[in-house]
Amino acid sequence: MAQEAPTSSEPEVLAPITVVGQVEDIPRIAGSAARLDADAIQTQDYSNPARVLQQVPGVYVREEDGFGNFPNISLRGSDPGRSTKLTLMEDGIMMAPAPYSAPAAYYSPRVGRMSGVEILKGSSQVRYGPHNTGGVINYISTPFIALPPREMIEPVASGKGVKNPKAPVATVSNEPRSASEGYLKSSFGSYETWKNHAWWGHTFETSIGTWGYLLEFNHEQSEGFRDIDQYGGDTGYQVFEPIVKLFFEPDSATPQRFELRLGYTNFEADETYLGLSNRDFNRNPFRRYAATVFDKIESDQFRSSLSYIIEPTDALRWETSVYYNYFARSWYKLQDVSLGDGNINPSVAVGSGSGAAYDLITGRGAGSWRIRDNNREYQAFGIQSRLDWDFVTGPIEHTLTFGARLHYDEERRFHRDDRVALNASGNITGISRGKQGASDNRQDDVLALALYLEDEMKVGALTIKPGIRWEHLWMNAENYNAGTSGSGELDVVAPGIGLVYDFTESVSAFAGYYRGFSTPGAGGLINDGQDVEISDGYEVGLRYYTPELQAELIGFYTKHKDLVVPDFIGASGSSDSVNAGDVEALGLEAALRYDPLANSGTDWRLPLRAAVTLTNAELTSDTPSADAESIFSGGRDGNKVPYIPEYNIAVGVGVEYRNFGFYVNGTYTPETFATASNTSRPLNTDGNADARFGEIDEAFLVDINVKYQVTENVRLFGGVSNVFGEEYIVSRIPYGPRAGAPRMWYGGVEFRF
Repeated sequence: MAQEAPTSSEPEVLAPITVVGQVEDIPRIAGSAARLDADAIQTQDYSNPARVLQQVPGVYVREEDGFGNFPNISLRGSDPGRSTKLTLMEDGIMMAPAPYSAPAAYYSPRVGRMSGVEILKGSSQVRYGPHNTGGVINYISTPFIALPPREMIEPVASGKGVKNPKAPVATVSNEPRSASEGYLKSSFGSYETWKNHAWWGHTFETSIGTWGYLLEFNHEQSEGFRDIDQYGGDTGYQVFEPIVKLFFEPDSATPQRFELRLGYTNFEADETYLGLSNRDFNRNPFRRYAATVFDKIESDQFRSSLSYIIEPTDALRWETSVYYNYFARSWYKLQDVSLGDGNINPSVAVGSGSGAAYDLITGRGAGSWRIRDNNREYQAFGIQSRLDWDFVTGPIEHTLTFGARLHYDEERRFHRDDRVALNASGNITGISRGKQGASDNRQDDVLALALYLEDEMKVGALTIKPGIRWEHLWMNAENYNAGTSGSGELDVVAPGIGLVYDFTESVSAFAGYYRGFSTPGAGGLINDGQDVEISDGYEVGLRYYTPELQAELIGFYTKHKDLVVPDFIGASGSSDSVNAGDVEALGLEAALRYDPLANSGTDWRLPLRAAVTLTNAELTSDTPSADAESIFSGGRDGNKVPYIPEYNIAVGVGVEYRNFGFYVNGTYTPETFATASNTSRPLNTDGNADARFGEIDEAFLVDINVKYQVTENVRLFGGVSNVFGEEYIVSRIPYGPRAGAPRMWYGGVEFRF
């Protein structure tokens, strides 16, 4: 029942390099790696990356809105905030709006349109940066259509239809080939949730070479499952994504390939930062306060890249890409409230669930709401190149890889504050607009040069892979309101080494040491003198891979020094980031995929999978931050890292018979602390009520899905997510507890043509 990618008898050696490659390549990788193909995404009609990525051990995802539009991803106990501790890519190109200047990933590729996802943990630090203390996630977009194998021509006949015995047995046709394929998937479900994904691709040969194009469109929308007090209205989102990809392979003696990718994402969501008080959450977790009626985020992302690949010899391969990404977003949302004598943080106002400030937020009292337009623009462009050279020295087989990237990105903030006045009855009496740029008007930019070198050396059954990465950053920060500016430079080095030993074709063991780093933003370095976060990571693992059974067991230990984290919970702290001390993460990862009926000789299949992660992530120093806004404020040596559970379990079982398939997926996550102070009560470090502090609920989520293959090209599907209707807190930040998605059903149809 799984979707299969087009295949060809002719290997596509010039396809762009990926992070992991194919699943069968994983046993040879000198580090922990995983690849999720299309079936892992589409079996449950997933568009929420949390449901997809949690199939991989060592991955934790903190949601915010229940739909997965703002994933906070942690790999192996790293800080999950806005996925700042990992390198996020699509087709090998960085996708965070400004990876160096402002790494918080308010944009994340839409997982529902992907053909695969690659996750590389331990060994990612050498090749990828600038934030690799966690690892790397590479989303793989829809591939081009592969040409069919060349046709074989029968031998020439000799007289009366008798074949000439001296003629060749067969010859290969030189007729130009072409191939076309289309795809359409559409589903509809609870809360008017509608998803559409379509593409059309064509590949053809001409006298000068092979051409191909792919036209793609992705659409998602929902009215949302929350209800706004008094005012009502949608609380969902919508996404529109047109995509164009082209390639050309000249008919030349030297294999070459050009690829052009153009993509655009328009995203809108009636989403808020504000959660609920504990009492209100227990009564109705899907409620939204009246003060959030104006909250909305709009964003536009344009991405482009041009790649050139050449293989001068069988032992030499060179790939170069130039890219440009633009991202603009405006999040108009409640900043704080005022009773006339100063501003009150929303999470403090709702922390106790009573009082004048609480009445104001719920639209039952006099005062004012301050609504901030967090208007920001980001640009990122650069050129990256990679050279692979295979050679032999004595008994050692080498693959030497050299990579370089010159990258520039910037963040421009231009915020304003508006005031909404309310009378004693909670009715809006007026709105005063502020001046654009008055609340924040600044720009940070970074120019970065990155180089790395790796040598994969194979001697018999042993592979040794040492490497080193170096980056130099030129940083600038300018605050136009304060009239200040500054600049600085930074150097970081990340060495590493990995080993793989093949006991048999199916059994291998690996181990490695890697240093990672996470650089502060320009403002943090220049204005606050922040240090680079450094991690030293060790891992050892054992793999067993056959077509029927894949299993792995991995142990890891990572020590983070000078952790760089946001120095705020609700986006209103005194600065952007801070060094929060040291952290140690020790864990065990286990994964299993098995089909006991794969070789049964029947039409029955029973695909099983399981992923288990045990993680002990603790502070090994007191947190230096005294800002009550910081998620790490109040942290003490020995406290748990917030939002990192001690364990996580994800399992799946399917039953397939001919054209029918039924699948059940389940995940269990225990309670976690919402802040490094490790308090179980909604009280901040000063002992005052604050809804951001406390615990995150345990959650046991079960999804079911059924599919039926009507014809070779038509498939029906349907399912229910969160079958048991679990009501649980997914996050207490930015401003108080918010719930995950409720029980939701969906149904749809999938066409191939």
